[in-house]
Amino acid sequence: MAKRGRPKGSLNKKTLEKLEQSSNGIKEEDIGVDANGSPVVQPLGKAGIGKAMKESLGKTQEKVLKGPDMEEAHDIIDEVIKTESKPTKKTRTVKDLPRNPSIVEILGLVQETKGKQAKVDILKQFVDRTDVKYALKAAFDERVQFTLPDGLPDGFVVGDPDTPEGAMDMAPERFIRVFKRMQYWVKGGNANNTSKTSKQEEIFLNTLRSLEKSEAEFLLAIKDKKMPFKSVTKEICELAGFDLTPK
Repeated sequence: MAKRGRPKGSLNKKTLEKLEQSSNGIKEEDIGVDANGSPVVQPLGKAGIGKAMKESLGKTQEKVLKGPDMEEAHDIIDEVIKTESKPTKKTRTVKDLPRNPSIVEILGLVQETKGKQAKVDILKQFVDRTDVKYALKAAFDERVQFTLPDGLPDGFVVGDPDTPEGAMDMAPERFIRVFKRMQYWVKGGNANNTSKTSKQEEIFLNTLRSLEKSEAEFLLAIKDKKMPFKSVTKEICELAGFDLTPK
């Protein structure tokens, strides 16, 4: 009768469990026996050790051992350099405007300035400029109504074609010198009662032709009761001290 029991050199269940817990990835097939029948671990060699380590490591451990992704690191460095090399835009103030600035230069500065109170503070510095008063009244004051026809003649060129854009001083005329001509173009103006409509329009068109382009476009906009500088509102102008609402 055959003798029952484990074959010589085999391991019982408890021994196998202990080995599994302490093996760090060493499997049963890696375990052999010596001449006396005692269990021994077969040498793994470099390849076997690497394989066993890999199987026992988690994703984080593998990432640490693998080292940094150099392509990703270079992308991060490039992004940092790109960000730091961007020029910082200087915040302009009234001191940065030219002497006797144009109405479009003043309102352009207000437009780019952040913050309601900061905009008000800029306009306060020009509350005594008559041309600024006329311009803001034309745009916002409902008491000022233009009598000029809508639109422009076909093919009409707005602004002096020989004046470089932004070079107000090089134009034949400047808004700061011609703003009083509005008396010819509004209801109740001093000359409105005596001049013919055709004469009023002729003066207006000649003025548009003689101004630098941005000033001419501004005059054309306020004639239609529009403010081209969107953040320059009636409220901000009145907070600065301009009288734009009928009492």
